[in-house]
Amino acid sequence: MKAVVVKPGEGHRVGNVEFLARSGDTPRFNLAVIEIQPHRAGPPIHAHAAEDDSFYVLEGELTFTVEDEEVVAGPGTFVLVRPGLQHTFRNDGAALVRMVNVHAPAGFDLRLEQG
Repeated sequence: MKAVVVKPGEGHRVGNVEFLARSGDTPRFNLAVIEIQPHRAGPPIHAHAAEDDSFYVLEGELTFTVEDEEVVAGPGTFVLVRPGLQHTFRNDGAALVRMVNVHAPAGFDLRLEQG
């Protein structure tokens, strides 16, 4: 067994998502860096039946909607969305947002590639 090593910029890209840990690497989680351009919305509101969806904001500021609550998340903010919770996010600002996204268990990369 070998370690998975992904050098900067060498992750598997699907649109604005750069996967660093994919389902083929481990069934336990997916890890990605996601960029959201200024004044852009994320995905439509949705829920994952059996998956934790977590976010750690590196740069910029995102507005998360989780169920009926809005949370403004700047750099250093962590948001964990448990299975079954409706959620989405958007970049209302003028700066690019970069965040780390972890889905557990894995499978998000496969769904995103299917489009």
